[in-house]
Amino acid sequence: MKQRIIKYKSDLFGKKVTLIVDENLNKLRGKTLAPKKLDEANATLKKLQHTLPL
Repeated sequence: MKQRIIKYKSDLFGKKVTLIVDENLNKLRGKTLAPKKLDEANATLKKLQHTLPL
């Protein structure tokens, strides 16, 4: 598990702050799952026999 540690001094509180960022979570950035789910939903809707009431 890769982690990146960022340390800085907070100007607001005047204390040292340590942030630990997990690099595995950064792999999710930029990936969009919505178009894939939308395609699956549209394929399922095309298979419906009955129309939905408006």
